[in-house]
Amino acid sequence: MELTLEVFARVVVIACALSLLTFGLAILAVERLSRRSAPVEHETGPLALVNYVGIIGFVVVSLMSAVTMLGTIPAPAGPLYAAAVVIATVFLAVAGFFAVWGYRSLGREFSSEAEVRTDTVLVTHGAFGLVRHPMYLAILLLWAGSALALVSPLMALCWLALIPAFVARSQAEERILTRHFGNTYATYAARVPMLVPGWPMHR
Repeated sequence: MELTLEVFARVVVIACALSLLTFGLAILAVERLSRRSAPVEHETGPLALVNYVGIIGFVVVSLMSAVTMLGTIPAPAGPLYAAAVVIATVFLAVAGFFAVWGYRSLGREFSSEAEVRTDTVLVTHGAFGLVRHPMYLAILLLWAGSALALVSPLMALCWLALIPAFVARSQAEERILTRHFGNTYATYAARVPMLVPGWPMHR
């Protein structure tokens, strides 16, 4: 039973990593091929790389962990591990949902960079009506779900390190959006939480 669950957990994590790689490359290609105006402001410091680190890091670390069990510990026997795998699978499914929903909500406004353009439109509907950064939430859920599924302290530590990094990246992005949209963005930010649906601390 435990062996079957462990194999299932590995397969699910591998599928998530390969799906994210395919999805990421596809939307990056679409973004690069689209004809858009030049950005009027964008983040150029280390925070500009956080989303790439989160995505590429997840693909590499999760695949290595799932295939070679690098950075993992033996899965505990019994219902505790079964419950962990169920919870992890839910996390991973929700992560995929938020990634796709967030991308579809953005449409032509999608950008892999923290930037605004002359024709940028503020998106507040769809996934962005629930959290201000649904795609960052998706990446964090992928790390958390995979760490739980593989019983990986390494992935758990990476997840903990990425939380403040994504919060800082979100804040940097929001400073740009606030300068561009002013009170419109401030009102939106006061109404919708940053990363966790229903979280009372919006900032």
